[in-house]
Amino acid sequence: KIIPVLILIALLVSCHKKGDKQQRAEIKTEKAVSAAEVLIASDIITDVIIKPAADGDPWEIEKVAGYKGDPMITAVLNHIYDGSLLVSDYHSGVIMSIADVKAFEKEFDNDRSKIGKLSFTEDWYYNPVTNSITKVTKSVVLGYEIIGDEGRVSYKAAFKVGLGK
Repeated sequence: KIIPVLILIALLVSCHKKGDKQQRAEIKTEKAVSAAEVLIASDIITDVIIKPAADGDPWEIEKVAGYKGDPMITAVLNHIYDGSLLVSDYHSGVIMSIADVKAFEKEFDNDRSKIGKLSFTEDWYYNPVTNSITKVTKSVVLGYEIIGDEGRVSYKAAFKVGLGK
């Protein structure tokens, strides 16, 4: 009689631990929003090409003319390496180790200037009283440039970085 009970307890504990690991892989951001704000979009992905081709579409260049994000990228990677930011594989959602991140950066010769695209996951809130929108950024994916045979640029998603608390 006691063996089935012990097996059941072991299964419950095992499932609970697995659930904890999966939950940690999910990016959670808490933000205090006013009572007037209404959630209008959840988990919206906004892509920003931060290094458009100089001879490309002028509007693409104009859209990021004010971008000065190198200090942010450096700080985010420093926080990853000191263990204070959660990082997961973009495709699988599996938590990555610091060694995994370093190996990925090594693929691009540790050249952070090759980061040419950012993908933000955001929640959007609309405030009808102030007629304003608040965006809460939950995570960012860094995309490294890959130059193809004919000079065509594509991006390889590096990893997903959880932001916020």
